[in-house]
Amino acid sequence: MPFKFHLKKSRQYNVISKNQYVICVELLDTGSIECTLDVQSLGHECLTNVAQRLGLGQPEFFGLSYISHHGSPATRWVQMDKPLKRQLEKEARSFNLRLRVMYFITDVQLIQDEITRYHYYLQLKMDVIDGRIHCNSREASTLASYSMQAEFGNYDPQRHTAEYLQQCILFSKNVIQADSSGQDSLLSAAIVRYKNLSGLTQAAAEELYVSIAVHLEGYGRETFAAKDDANNEIFLGISMNGIIIGYSNVQLTSFYRWKDISNVINHKKTFKIECQAENEEPKQFHFSDARTAKYVWRLCISQHTFYMQHQESNLVNKMSNSHLDPDNIDVRDEIRDVNIDNEAKATSQAHFNSCNDISSSPFPVAASSINLDTLRALLPSYRPAPDYDTAVQRKYNTAPNGSHHYYANQSNVHSPSLAHEVCMSTIISPELSSLLGNAVNRSRY
Repeated sequence: MPFKFHLKKSRQYNVISKNQYVICVELLDTGSIECTLDVQSLGHECLTNVAQRLGLGQPEFFGLSYISHHGSPATRWVQMDKPLKRQLEKEARSFNLRLRVMYFITDVQLIQDEITRYHYYLQLKMDVIDGRIHCNSREASTLASYSMQAEFGNYDPQRHTAEYLQQCILFSKNVIQADSSGQDSLLSAAIVRYKNLSGLTQAAAEELYVSIAVHLEGYGRETFAAKDDANNEIFLGISMNGIIIGYSNVQLTSFYRWKDISNVINHKKTFKIECQAENEEPKQFHFSDARTAKYVWRLCISQHTFYMQHQESNLVNKMSNSHLDPDNIDVRDEIRDVNIDNEAKATSQAHFNSCNDISSSPFPVAASSINLDTLRALLPSYRPAPDYDTAVQRKYNTAPNGSHHYYANQSNVHSPSLAHEVCMSTIISPELSSLLGNAVNRSRY
């Protein structure tokens, strides 16, 4: 009788499957992309993956957002320099992300890539329809006409009837409710404008939509509810040019430009703004929880960094030829009247191919008006590593007398000496410090 060997079945363990996971990213065109990432992958690796698959030539304008599971549903941005999986497990309701525009600009000519401009247009259209960008009925009709031209091409009376266009979402609920005649009158006005846009390329319509939306109230702004020292309810808005403070019960707002702010400080539930003007007292605000206060503080840093890298350096050369100055934008500015007679001039300036183009453009694609020096300025600046003596001075806090600029987060600091070390450990780069003013070393809290 032959011997029988009873071998125990062993389960094969796939190490690769354990170290990887799949995440779904919702796109601005309502599509989605699934990304396979490593458990140690950082946020920017996921964004790079999505940008490469979409063909985004300027991914620096975009970010990844999720819905937080802390408190009421709120949208939060992924930290690009932190492991993505760890962030979502700790903060998000699910592993579903959304690709959105995080950093806004004041000049559409800064967008040099057609795919980027198309998604930028989709973001602004979403903000207008959702009511985050405010406009009156005339502005809404004008934007709707550009949207129809951008998505449908030239007006076709047999296809683009009022019944057909009513199925499209073109206006926000607030605009419809504010208009006495309702949606029908808004749509009729938009169709009249749409007919007059015949011959305008879809790419030019997208660019004109963006150029109008950048002047509207609420553009590029994220708002958060807070209270001031007098316990008055306020909203704190973080925008591309600075910080906006508004009171809900009165028509009063204050605007602090990035160049006028010397420091932003976070300590538990408190958020403080320090200005460079010596006679101006710091502005302090209180949030309902420390998590939101720290998030707003972190958002201020990222927005200020983008402002320094992509706004100041790129718009200086344009100010002499443009009437738009980002530092002179008032938060209560309303869009100037849009004159359709000037559309021919605006059309000649458009130099993009549209992702929606269904026919050949009747206008030749013009070369970009931005020279090579301006394009090089879009690249972030890099600093050489410090020499040995400088590194030792920074490490042991023995730098020569001279003020350093920093963002202070004191959430976990309990002693003045330790607070000083934490503040000095968050020294930002010299190219950012030029707009932050002189910070004074002192004991805090």
